[in-house]
Formats: sequence, structure tokens, C-alpha cells
Amino acid sequence: MTSGAVMLVDHDQLFSAALAALLEEEGMAVESPLPSLPTAEQALSDGTPPALIITDPSGLDRSEDGDPLQRLRLLAPESRILVLSADLSQTALNRSLSAGAHGHVSKGASFNAVLRAVRLILMGQAVYPAAATQGMGQAPAPAAMAAETAGEAGGADLSPRETQILACVISGHSNKAIARRLSITESTVKMHFKNAMRKINAGNRTQAAIWAMEHGIAPMA
Repeated sequence: MTSGAVMLVDHDQLFSAALAALLEEEGMAVESPLPSLPTAEQALSDGTPPALIITDPSGLDRSEDGDPLQRLRLLAPESRILVLSADLSQTALNRSLSAGAHGHVSKGASFNAVLRAVRLILMGQAVYPAAATQGMGQAPAPAAMAAETAGEAGGADLSPRETQILACVISGHSNKAIARRLSITESTVKMHFKNAMRKINAGNRTQAAIWAMEHGIAPMA
């Protein structure tokens, strides 16, 4: 295992293999996906901890030795952890938070949304649905991915077009690509994006994407 690598731990090996291939296309070093908690524990015991562990604890065996996330955290205290799971229940979100995972994202999210979450987590951010922290009586983390409807947009009074453009920004689209997708001119995209940035008090594209994710704006594929 190499320092700075991504470790995938998931019983669904087809999903892991596909995700690994996509992450590698983005220039990330990804170790061979591991199908179980014991294989992950062995790899962590034998080698250098990865920069990021992506796992779906819902498919990993639970035992008297403790929660899978807690066990991964114990063996790799310096690694960041992203839970990628179809289980978005309050119980699952609370478990991820309690284990110190840095994010919890739906397994059904687009790859662009997952990639954005991975990059944010590696930058030191946290990516969670707002329900995770609200359910524990806390305010959402600064870079949490909120679950409110996009129409509310956190009280920023965004127009439908501004919301659409932020959804495209989350997905990593350039202004030119957004213009093609929405059938408007690139200058119009820039105008709406500038207005949105002013309303949400964002200083750059990354801050705008984080804000949009915090306030429940879903990525536009």
C-alpha cells in the first residue's frame, strides 16, 4: 500500500472495481479493492495507511469486536474515511459520525458527486447530509452536504437558473459545458454564476460548490 493511496473496502466487488477505475482515470492511486473487513485489517496492519478509505459498512460483517468503521478508524487513525452507502438512515449517519468518518454519501450519487466528495474530504472538509448533524442536535459541519430541498437554497433567494448553474458546478462542468447543457450563452452563465456567488457570499468556484452541496442542491449529470 502506498502513502496517499485510496483504499476501497466493499463486499460489492463489481461496484468497487468500477469506482476504482474511474478514480484512477482522475489520476488517483487506488489499491486493489478489498471485499471484507478482515482483508482490510490485514492490509492496514501490513502496510502504510492510505490517505482515504472508502467503504460501505452496511455490507461488512459486524462482530463482537465492534463496529466496522470503529475498527478501521482504530487501525488507520490518520486516514480519512468516506462512507459510500445506500443506507442513509439516521442510524447509519449517526454511526458514521460517531466513528469519526469524514463523509457519508449515497451510493446512488453520480460519479461526479462522489469525486467532488472525495476531493473535498482529501482537502480536509467533511461531507454529510444535514440530517446527520441535525439528528444529533448539532449544527451542520461547515462543509457538510445538506439534505434540504434545492428550492429553499438556504434562504439565499437563488433563481431557478442560478440553482441549475450551481448544480452543474457541483458536477464539475465548465462554463462552456454549462452553456451547452442549458442552451444559453457562456456570458449568460457567467452572469448568473456571478449573481449566485454574490448571494451565497462565495469567493471562488470551490466555495460555491461546497455551499451548494451544503444546501441540498443535487449535482446535474
